[in-house]
Amino acid sequence: MADVKPLRLKTQRVASKVEIAQHSPIAQVCVDTGIFHLQNQFDYLIPETISEQLVPGVLVKVPFGASQQLGYVVSRGSGEIAQSKLKTITKLVSPIPLFTEELLENIDAVCERYACKPWDLVKSAIPPRVGAVEKAFLERAPKEVAPTSFALKHRLLIVNSLFELRNEIEVLLKSLNKSEQLLVLLPDERDLAQLLSLIFTEQPLVLSSTLEKSERYENYLKARFDLPKLIFGNRSAVFTPLAPNSKILIFNDGDESMYERRHPGWNVRDVALLRSSDFSIIFAGASPSLEVARLAKLGWIETSAKRSIATKNRSKFVFSDSRESDIGVIKAGIKEGNVLVSMAETGYVNAIACQKCRNQAKCDCGGKLYIPTKSSVPICTLCESKFASWKCTWCSGDQMRAISRGSSRYVEEISKAVPGVRVLLSKGGSRIDILPKTAENLLVISSYGCEPIGQYSAVVLHSLENLTNRIELRSLENIRRILFENIGKVSVQNSASVFVDLLTANPISQGLIRNDAISLCELELEDRKSSGLPPFTRVATISGESAAIRALANQLNDNELFTGTSGLTTNATGQSKLVLRAPIDKSEQFSLFFRDLARYRSLKGLTPLSIRIDPFSI
Repeated sequence: MADVKPLRLKTQRVASKVEIAQHSPIAQVCVDTGIFHLQNQFDYLIPETISEQLVPGVLVKVPFGASQQLGYVVSRGSGEIAQSKLKTITKLVSPIPLFTEELLENIDAVCERYACKPWDLVKSAIPPRVGAVEKAFLERAPKEVAPTSFALKHRLLIVNSLFELRNEIEVLLKSLNKSEQLLVLLPDERDLAQLLSLIFTEQPLVLSSTLEKSERYENYLKARFDLPKLIFGNRSAVFTPLAPNSKILIFNDGDESMYERRHPGWNVRDVALLRSSDFSIIFAGASPSLEVARLAKLGWIETSAKRSIATKNRSKFVFSDSRESDIGVIKAGIKEGNVLVSMAETGYVNAIACQKCRNQAKCDCGGKLYIPTKSSVPICTLCESKFASWKCTWCSGDQMRAISRGSSRYVEEISKAVPGVRVLLSKGGSRIDILPKTAENLLVISSYGCEPIGQYSAVVLHSLENLTNRIELRSLENIRRILFENIGKVSVQNSASVFVDLLTANPISQGLIRNDAISLCELELEDRKSSGLPPFTRVATISGESAAIRALANQLNDNELFTGTSGLTTNATGQSKLVLRAPIDKSEQFSLFFRDLARYRSLKGLTPLSIRIDPFSI
């Protein structure tokens, strides 16, 4: 017989009485509630034991409902609410004041624009805490700089290479006063690594998501306490607190990496512009985004008259309808130095057709066939069936023809055309960030966005017709940036050649010859304005259950705020997406509508909808 254990009664704990602070006993706390329709800040009583350390900006834990939540102290005071109705702060998590007044104002402004809650942004603005790192900063006070009167200057700089960007950063550093800072924001780790490979007179402090958790938090604390002169960072670094009259430089603001992928989908450009009343904003790149080009045309942003004269005065352009071929440009260039070949397609052969009837090779399931490597047989893109002995289903021909070559196949062909030359392949899985220094001249085959930093005697740009004709809203904007960045890689010391896989009469080709990206932007701006597209309108996409989206679309049929036809699409899983547009001069009403919509659905307990305001693509 099993032993019977004695019955134990569960003891009930009586909450011990907490002594409340005598001076300013009430704290306003920005709490991570996760509930949209609730207010952002709540009042709590301050225990006397932590009163001295509880200054605005510190991280605390507070009771909220039946759980404990994190929150940042916004302010403290006496208050008029009866103290018996308030709960008490449970714990001081971190005594370091990181939630500054300037950061709070910036977050509030972003919340207004993107219809979100403060804690949706706090998680991006302040890195995750590491307690061990804080020990070195506990006895230190952040440097305080008295605000002074200053004239803000927002500018657009045309820089065709990271070498030119480095020179502009040095000029900006020399213009800073003693307490001022320069924050440089770059799209991704590749740009950051390439820029850090160059030498600067000031050692930059790096704020990057790829750093170790402790190092990132330590660098953020250094930015807060030490006010370093030069800061490099990626997307989230745009929220970094800065000294008055500092400058924020954004490189390639139109890059997709400058858009936050998680809700609420803010972008670096707009967050920086919301700080433009306190700091000078400088946009830099080979070709500006259309949003920046519009502000420059309005005169809100000063456009630098400087142009890179390297390609305009020295380079020879060869287009697809020229007598000279890309192979000729490569052969001539490799005698003088390194040569760069950029193309969109990776892989070996991405599409094949019958040599006899020219019909594209397909599987019985309807999938198209491709060849992943030189030694591989054709494979179906859908069911992955292999065709060791392929025959055309139309004419029974058994000879294949490559209709879409990838970079791996191009390497093979170039190696035969230019024998004895060392070839490097740079693509997503095996990217080369910096061109190695060798005694021999190198031929680099790269996919777009993976070009190594360096100087080249010739540049060959392929796949441009496909890129310019893509249906994405920003396809032309992206290809302009890619083209002007790559022609900026040609050496200024030699008469370099640039092969461009476009016809000479193409407007982009003419812009390259003139080395004038801004004029090309202004041409597209005219088309965008007549079509009612960004940057002359604001766009939002709403995704969710098909029934809810369709009901919302019907309710908005007569809403005068939105222009054009609301685009409504439904996918195979029953999810629908609604696209809404409003004129740029109704920007405030546009954001307010989506804040009210999110609050209403939260208050009524309705299924949440995914709202993306001003997304990178529609």
